[in-house]
Amino acid sequence: MSEPFTAFRFRVEILLPGAQAPLCDAAFAECEGLELRFDVRALREGGDNVRQRLIAGPASYGEVTLRRGMTPSFDLWDWCALVARDPGIRADARVILLAPDGEREHVRFLLHRCLPVRLRAPRLDAVDGVVAIEELQLACEAMTLDRPGRKPPAGPKVKAELLAPSDTGVDPKRRVVVPFNPESLRLSHGDDGGATLRFRLDFDAGAEDDVRRLTEPVAALAALPRVVFRWGTFNFDGRIVGLEEELDLFSSDGRPLRAALALTLRDDQPTRRAVT
Repeated sequence: MSEPFTAFRFRVEILLPGAQAPLCDAAFAECEGLELRFDVRALREGGDNVRQRLIAGPASYGEVTLRRGMTPSFDLWDWCALVARDPGIRADARVILLAPDGEREHVRFLLHRCLPVRLRAPRLDAVDGVVAIEELQLACEAMTLDRPGRKPPAGPKVKAELLAPSDTGVDPKRRVVVPFNPESLRLSHGDDGGATLRFRLDFDAGAEDDVRRLTEPVAALAALPRVVFRWGTFNFDGRIVGLEEELDLFSSDGRPLRAALALTLRDDQPTRRAVT
């Protein structure tokens, strides 16, 4: 990769999955948007009118903007075209801050599973047209700071699953592990002692697939008299009484690539226990 403008002391690398070399031979003069935010919510306590309680919510990340890039290739344009054809394509990016000598790495910002938000060419000028990329914006699913000697992050998170109980425990052919954990669960209790659980599941298929292949196993569970939703220590044993599927983002040949399932489970026997 060509070296960036040394006065700025940073380097940017973008890599597609499985690639051994960066996506393009590019150097950028400016980088901004390395931002970590938390969804902080204020909670008021009755009787305490001079103070608020702060509750930290999920983290989110800013869109990283790279400006005034120089590259001899069209790799970034090809990447954007690839994402347009297959929305499941992701790339990892590294923003590397260099020591004052311009050689040693001081720290790395790792941008995980990035998507291009904006790619803008510069103003075409026959005299001064030397910058090949005016602006590139990246959105990422996560951002981590990598320092020399730092321990790697924790292992993968626990996935929620839907289970079909059988006489021997669980039917392995009707066990569905969700691709994305629900953002929240809504649990309500009725006067009859029963309970209702509502949540949403999201599904995302690649450009060569049909998302209904992923949602059909969940829909098949709706015909069963009993289904267990399990997520870590949370268990809900009931039956599916409501299932609404919304299909989104279609391929050029009419295949749905994304879907959202709104599920409602009802437990009319609150004394029974979920399977293990």
